[in-house]
Amino acid sequence: MSERQPGRMQSIKGTLAQLMVQKGYAQVQTADACQKAWDVAAGERLAQHSIAGNVTRGTLLVMVANSTISQMISFQKPQILKSLQQQLPDHNITDLKIKVGRID
Repeated sequence: MSERQPGRMQSIKGTLAQLMVQKGYAQVQTADACQKAWDVAAGERLAQHSIAGNVTRGTLLVMVANSTISQMISFQKPQILKSLQQQLPDHNITDLKIKVGRID
């Protein structure tokens, strides 16, 4: 734990941000925000058969139930990306990586 320097007070915002990082809350909030944005961008039909994952270097990982859903997302990719970029401008999403797998 770092020592406080005399005369320097850490802002509440800084303290909260540090605590959130230490406890992993920021990652949970980011994952939740990505999932909500994905649900809107993909639409109800595709969203019920897919799950948004993490954003890595501008690429959002999306797990899908089967190859048919993967193909449907690929056809709508430009519109989906535009919606994600509008909803999550700080995430800098520029691409989707679609993987077929279990989405329980």
